Amino acid sequence: MKQIKQSLRTLFLICATIMLTVGVGGCTDGMKHPEEYSTDGSNRVAATSNPQTISKEDLGHTWPLKVDEGTVSCKLSKQGDPILRFTTSDGEQYALNQVPENEHLNSIETLKSDKGKSVGALMSFAFSVCDIPK
Repeated sequence: MKQIKQSLRTLFLICATIMLTVGVGGCTDGMKHPEEYSTDGSNRVAATSNPQTISKEDLGHTWPLKVDEGTVSCKLSKQGDPILRFTTSDGEQYALNQVPENEHLNSIETLKSDKGKSVGALMSFAFSVCDIPK
C-alpha cells in the first residue's frame, strides 16, 4: 500500500511538472513587445507624423474598427500624460485612452467592428505617434 501511495505521488508530481512547463511556455507569447505582432505580413507600421493616418490595410487582420481608416493623434496634457485620439474621415473623434481631456468623447470601443476584437495594435501605434514631435 505504501509503495502505491509513493507511485501515485510521483505520478502526480510528474504530471504537475509537465502542466507547469506547458503553461509557462504558452504564456511567453504574451510577453512579446506589441511591435512584434503580425500585421498580415506587413512590417510594423511606422509613425512618421503626428497626427497620422492609419488604415485597415496598414494593420491587416488586427484592424478592429467599423471604418476603414482614420487619423491618430497624440498630444500631452499639462501633467505630461498622452491624450490619444482617433478621428474618422467625417471628423468624428474618439478617445483612445481614458484621460480627463477625453471624457467628452465616445470611447474607441464604440467604433469596434467586433466586440471581441482588441484595439491593442491601434493603441500601440497611437503611442508611437506620441514619439513624433507635433
